[in-house]
Amino acid sequence: MVKKHRKNNFFIVPYFAIIFFVSIWNTADANTDSSVDISTVELSNVECLLNWAQTFHPNLFSPLVSGVQSSPPFTYRFYPVTNSYLGVSSDDNHVYYLGPDGISPKDIGELSTFLNESGCGQTTHPVIFIHGLDSSADTWVSYRNYLINNAGWLFGGIPTYDPETKTVNINCPSDLDFPNACSGGAGNFYTLNFSNNQDLTLDVLGGELADIVKAVLANNPGTTKVILIGHSSGGLAARGYLQGLARVLDSTSTIPYREDVAKLITVGTPHQGSFWAQACHANLDLFDIINNVGICDLLPGDIDSDSIAVQELQPDSAAINTLNDLINHPLPISVLYVSIIGTGQPTLTSIVDFQDGDGIVSASSQDLINLSGTSALQQKSTKIVIPFRECANEIEIPIIDNVGQTHTCETTDITIGAEILRNLQ
Repeated sequence: MVKKHRKNNFFIVPYFAIIFFVSIWNTADANTDSSVDISTVELSNVECLLNWAQTFHPNLFSPLVSGVQSSPPFTYRFYPVTNSYLGVSSDDNHVYYLGPDGISPKDIGELSTFLNESGCGQTTHPVIFIHGLDSSADTWVSYRNYLINNAGWLFGGIPTYDPETKTVNINCPSDLDFPNACSGGAGNFYTLNFSNNQDLTLDVLGGELADIVKAVLANNPGTTKVILIGHSSGGLAARGYLQGLARVLDSTSTIPYREDVAKLITVGTPHQGSFWAQACHANLDLFDIINNVGICDLLPGDIDSDSIAVQELQPDSAAINTLNDLINHPLPISVLYVSIIGTGQPTLTSIVDFQDGDGIVSASSQDLINLSGTSALQQKSTKIVIPFRECANEIEIPIIDNVGQTHTCETTDITIGAEILRNLQ
């Protein structure tokens, strides 16, 4: 596996000994002691940890700070706005925090624990991010840039399946602002592009993914497995490969699962389908009370209501029923499964029934644990409220009130990003 090239990395806050605290509390720009020995604490990991802390917990650590200061045995940062310190002691490899109301630094745990929590530890498997319906590799740009700039990860590029040649090409994006951040080959992570994600069936998407996984491993000699992160229908494509249902377009032969996936993380994935697909495909104007609007108005982008994808995402479609027939098409028990569930928006599950979810997929449908036959799997699920912001949209419904969706916000949400990092080790 390619070793991470760390630059400005991210994480938590250390507490310093009382004498040290007294000497620097009023001098935030305390002189750095270059003689500090951090042989037991890799500096790049410490910086990664500190970057993580100030990115995901700005209420505690602001403004953004780069670099570190040293005073034996601590390597730390001071945050003047929040008047707090965060650092790591080389004496015990523990993380310490000192807040504005503190008297002495507080030991908040082992560095190794926080490295795993933040995604700063050594990644043993390449990570492949998978987009959903009417989307592309660009949906992961904010996470991509964070992993490159703050975590120091090497971006392998964008693997794309070519249906004409039946090969996978890995290219670097032209919009990348970080020099030498993309290799176009070996890397810590990738953001794939399907050749078409509205007019291909889920099993064919799974076939493209199977070849992309193979190509990623070929570019990372010595690695045997990847971690898959799928948003929305991208998670179903991943399941198609894992369950041995994947196939090449125009072929009836399925592609066996090759035991090359360590973990599947699904984000907002409709494991039991989504009612919006059913209503949109049938062109039901559910909200046609005054404004002549229907459930399809919740969907941003240019989604074809008659596309293969919309048909297959319906709750009782043949594709969903086949995926959820875990007796005949079981999920491999060697894989770890994580369901990250977007919540906070009323979500239609029938013409008259609302449940919690992200406005497009109900929380229940997003949770793999709810499927019959998954009890033997190694799995966990986490619910995360997605704030309504610019990436979302809503429509005003008389009597019913407003109906909105935050499904499209999940690939840029900071809390979901933190949960993904937490589950990469």
